[in-house]
Amino acid sequence: MAIRHLINSSDLTKADYDEMLRRFRFFVKNGISPDLARGKIAATLFFQPSTRTMNLFQIAMLRMGGGWIGTVGEKGLSMEKGETLEDTVREYSCFADIIALRHPDDDSAERAAKASFVPLLNCGSGSREHAVAVPYVLCEMAYFLKDRPLQGLKIGIYGTPEINRVTKAMVPIFGMFGMDLVVDDLGHFPIPKDIEEKAKAYGLKGLRYDKLENFIGDVDFLFLTRGLQKGIIPPDKFPKEKEELILKSYQTITTEHMKKLRKDAFLFMLKPRIFEVDKAVDADPRCTHSKQEPYKELGASMLTFYLDINV
Repeated sequence: MAIRHLINSSDLTKADYDEMLRRFRFFVKNGISPDLARGKIAATLFFQPSTRTMNLFQIAMLRMGGGWIGTVGEKGLSMEKGETLEDTVREYSCFADIIALRHPDDDSAERAAKASFVPLLNCGSGSREHAVAVPYVLCEMAYFLKDRPLQGLKIGIYGTPEINRVTKAMVPIFGMFGMDLVVDDLGHFPIPKDIEEKAKAYGLKGLRYDKLENFIGDVDFLFLTRGLQKGIIPPDKFPKEKEELILKSYQTITTEHMKKLRKDAFLFMLKPRIFEVDKAVDADPRCTHSKQEPYKELGASMLTFYLDINV
């Protein structure tokens, strides 16, 4: 039986995402059994900074009675001696039952998956895609919406989707859920055409570009991309003039913006926050980024799915 990896968000079907959502809702409602993954080991191999993604897999494994091994950067590994990423992943796949990988090379997830003996999850492959972010985002949307369905939601995206690897992973899957997108890309950073075409082929209800002030009051979720991509796109690969354009064009979201957002809508910041949202906004109950988030349940839903653990 072929090993199932998560390299691109489109590796999963609508049924797969629905199953992860089912598992997530189960864990939120019933808690996580401390014996669910006893004897299982996850390897978290992160060669770029991470706060949320790395920790959610580690704490989920611990909550389920399993364990984790891993690394942050190449220090202490044989990669310092010249060992390749592929050989490093192959070795870790002998120690662990599943691997969560983040690496600066655009093709790192594909290369690593070919070398791995266990499922490999793409937690950020250079500037290309952050596939794991999609079940993460869908589950969080379901968490804040409570009993409201995801199907057919109207989504606003503000910022720089062209260079945001989470957005590039999310948009096609929004198509699977028949969502309707409206985008303010600062006039310069549109969703890549291949991503747009894939989303439409999957069933996207619509996609149009407009100014934030024209649609902020109409959406169910307003997604903010990170303004800059520090830590993802190397400075030598991102022109200084583009960085200056973003800093000049990106409006920090303030309490005045929140007055225009519907009472039953939500603001979703694709973290980390640098300057994208004013701290005065954090107290608003519609801000997901400042609320307690269900990280352990998110991690458990993905890990049990890929480890074929019955829930």
